Amino acid sequence: MTEPVLKTRYCRWVAVPGAADVRGRVNFLEVGKGLPFRPQRLFWLHHVAPGQWRGRHGHRESELVLVALHGACQVHLDDGRVTQQVALDDPANGLLVGTWVWHELTDFTPQAAILVIASTLYDEAEYLRDYEVFKREAGLRP
Repeated sequence: MTEPVLKTRYCRWVAVPGAADVRGRVNFLEVGKGLPFRPQRLFWLHHVAPGQWRGRHGHRESELVLVALHGACQVHLDDGRVTQQVALDDPANGLLVGTWVWHELTDFTPQAAILVIASTLYDEAEYLRDYEVFKREAGLRP
């Protein structure tokens, strides 16, 4: 399956290697191989109620890789200049969401489970939760 071309700055698809045989499939990520950063935090989104969203913020410092472990969702990306929506629905393709990208996850399928791999430990101060502040600060980025 070919993923859509990402037009949003600071975002790209990350291949999640794997293998398959008669027993099924396995995918894996290894520190130092394939990820553009050394992971500092892992968390996962699951049992998201119908009609609800996750994210709806940007980061000054954190980079994220999102992987749909089960099911799917839509990811809305906005770099302050370009907006784009992509489906996150393949455990063999992670989505790198770089710094200075407003992101929102919506339209979760029932039983969806989304793994988030973060480049930093949690620090509320580096989150951009006000869209107008994000737009102003992101607009200053080269």
